[in-house]
Amino acid sequence: MEFNIDMFFMCLFIFFARISDVTFMSIRTILLTKGMSKLAAFMGFFEVTIYIIVLGKVVNSLDNPFYLISYALGYASGNFIGSKIESFLAFGDAQMRIVLPSSQYDVVDDLRGMGYGVTVFRGEGKDGERIMLMINLKRKQIGNIYDYIKAKEIKAFVSTNDITSYAGGYHNVNKKNDLLRKLKR
Repeated sequence: MEFNIDMFFMCLFIFFARISDVTFMSIRTILLTKGMSKLAAFMGFFEVTIYIIVLGKVVNSLDNPFYLISYALGYASGNFIGSKIESFLAFGDAQMRIVLPSSQYDVVDDLRGMGYGVTVFRGEGKDGERIMLMINLKRKQIGNIYDYIKAKEIKAFVSTNDITSYAGGYHNVNKKNDLLRKLKR
């Protein structure tokens, strides 16, 4: 089999189309887990359209290893790119727990001053009395908390989990996300 310019462009088409549909798939799956089914359905239409077109090109030429390699590389690259895009977009909500010595209560005041709702639990750790701060926030805001902790050189244990929903309490609401809230319904 001779590799020619037409084959080269078909390989590029397969590779980039596969990146597109797998990226759509990654983001669509995450949107579904975040309860954004309308947006996920919209993306699913484009995902499956691209997938069927590319699959048809490859299946019609199974004897061409260059197409198969382009297909596989596009799939792998699409997974990577999809996860990076999702991390950048940071859909949804999270809950952070920050455990620190009770002597560092000023952190609570600082975080509240930054607009975060902070619930404080008292407990005891290996080295004495501790406070655990619980904060519900947008995933896009997580980096702000980590930046604050790093800038203040706070020695703390921090954990973060995605949450699918919550109600009540005080929330640092970002009005820019109104469209996403409507799509969730």
